[in-house]
Amino acid sequence: MMQNIWLYLYFPNLQLDALLQQNPDSNIHTQAYVILDEQTNQICQLNHTAHQAGIRLNMGLGTAAMFKADLQVIAYQQKITKNRLNDIAQSLYLVTSDICFFNDNGLLLRVHNMLNLYGNLISYWQVVQQQLLQQQVHFHYATGHSPLAARLLAITAWDQITDNIQTVKQAIQQTSLQHTDLTTKAVEKLQRVGVHTIQALLNIPIAEIAKRFDIEVATYIGRLTAQITHPVNFFHPKKSFERFIELLYDIENIQILQGPLKQLLQSLEQFLKVRDLLTQTLVFTFSQRDEKSIELNICSQQGEYLAKYWAALISLKLENITLSAPVFGIRLIVENTYIRTPDKGDLFAGKQGALSRLQLISLLQAKLGANAVSTPVLTDDYRPERIIQKTQLQPKPIQHSTLYALRPSFLLNPPQRLQEKVSIAYGPERIETGWWDAQPITRDYFIARNQLGQWYWVFKTPTGDWYLHGVFS
Repeated sequence: MMQNIWLYLYFPNLQLDALLQQNPDSNIHTQAYVILDEQTNQICQLNHTAHQAGIRLNMGLGTAAMFKADLQVIAYQQKITKNRLNDIAQSLYLVTSDICFFNDNGLLLRVHNMLNLYGNLISYWQVVQQQLLQQQVHFHYATGHSPLAARLLAITAWDQITDNIQTVKQAIQQTSLQHTDLTTKAVEKLQRVGVHTIQALLNIPIAEIAKRFDIEVATYIGRLTAQITHPVNFFHPKKSFERFIELLYDIENIQILQGPLKQLLQSLEQFLKVRDLLTQTLVFTFSQRDEKSIELNICSQQGEYLAKYWAALISLKLENITLSAPVFGIRLIVENTYIRTPDKGDLFAGKQGALSRLQLISLLQAKLGANAVSTPVLTDDYRPERIIQKTQLQPKPIQHSTLYALRPSFLLNPPQRLQEKVSIAYGPERIETGWWDAQPITRDYFIARNQLGQWYWVFKTPTGDWYLHGVFS
């Protein structure tokens, strides 16, 4: 029977990492930045510069400010942390199946059922680590024989991967109770009787722990040692894409927003590429300070996944937008996607431009507006003069073409009397319609060829008159 192996990934600075990734040109590397939990007035995240200045986790803001006068303080936002953790889980799901959101800054991975695929634990970890490095986040990790064992070692920055249970148990025994998930009240009660480490706690029989201390202590020990199964709920990735980024500073110039937008588009490209998907519509929301948010819809007739194509459309759209207040955040939502099909090229086609027809339409709509671009379409009216109408283009998934009756490329308006001798090749096709709008027609249409080899579309009226209505190309 295969032994259980769990991998815990601990991300101590998710909100700071997200700000750094979204603002790569900022001074976040050189200045001291901290994330403050306003409910407890304690530092919950900090960068390397702040740590070098003497600031530590759980330190009060007043004390931290004494170590660094120009300390940059950002309020903790749980939603940003959760969104970033979800992004990481989405990425890891490409290489491992069972992922659990253990809390706001940690992911639990069930490893033992993946070893048949990767061969061994080291090979599995190399693949997972490669995915994590692409996310550009700080993390600590550890494996364990139970979820709580892996978590306890990860948050102490053990940073080791092993399937040796004895090695894991020895590392756990030296851990302080301060790093456990026990409540502060339970830890203080244990410390009063001289229990300061996991080893000291494990030396007490579990039945004695249940009598002398709260039931949470006995349950924790049972789950830590895998005597009690730890319940977990595994993650299932969303099919839609949603990402929100908070800017380090308010932006008043619409063109400067293209930097953060590029970051969003690159994330979207990665999301679509690994799933072999395309999308035709992006919905951006610009959150303005003390003003109503601006919603921006970007459409592509062809469907795209590459960031550079979407960036060109967005650049044209931004020319028509005026900000009424500074922007502090941007959200991108993509809900409708479909499977990408390979492009079909014509082997004998001549040299063509870099843009396809649908890409050109998308650029024109982004520049001139959707209402400024129209296309001729066939209607359900069988009268040749009314069968073609102009309509606005709306993005829709690629569909199979519908077969219509053979019609000429050029119509004469109005039809002209037939003045030359022709040979009938196909017909007749009776068109009798239009009775509902007082403009009825009754005609027998034929495809004919004249003496020069030109193909005509001609019709005969009930009175026996012949007319030329169209010429085939």
